[in-house]
Amino acid sequence: MAEQSRCVVLNQVNIANSRDGKPDVDIIAVHGLDTKLPETWTWLSKDLNRPDVNWLGDPNMLPGKMKRVRIFTCDWPADLFQDADSIPWTVKEFARRLLAGIQNMRLNLATDDQDRERPIIFIASCLGGIMLMEALTMADNPQSDYIFIRKATRDIIFLATPFRGTAFQDIATWVDRAGTFQPARRRQETDR
Repeated sequence: MAEQSRCVVLNQVNIANSRDGKPDVDIIAVHGLDTKLPETWTWLSKDLNRPDVNWLGDPNMLPGKMKRVRIFTCDWPADLFQDADSIPWTVKEFARRLLAGIQNMRLNLATDDQDRERPIIFIASCLGGIMLMEALTMADNPQSDYIFIRKATRDIIFLATPFRGTAFQDIATWVDRAGTFQPARRRQETDR
């Protein structure tokens, strides 16, 4: 794979219907190592009479349940083995390029100031979760050009992200505790 073809690309999966109103959240899905789009997010049918289903794009799946949402996939060169002439990237480099891709997407699709501040929900699989955590750590600096991305982040769904043994191991423990605490607190509020 030539170096110039190795980039981070955000692709919009769905087009929000304008009659449902202006989108009020962006979902960005980041795939993991040795996977690619669209297969990562697709249920593959073993029955030839049933179609495969991409749960991020199929109107009967996520787009059908969340009407006022824009869904994007982040594609990056995730091949386990690279060509000998390619220059390897670090997780930091992927994270920087992910932030730049999100910034460009937000600027290119913005129609007003609210678009830049629209909440983001991330779905990250495997190594994509490590890259995302690095990106959000980089964005969490007040001098960062990407601080608005960290501030817009509302939720993160990690799928098989290997936190153990990384600098984010403590964050994963905290997120796990916070996740189990929130539903209990919500239940108490509704019982009053």
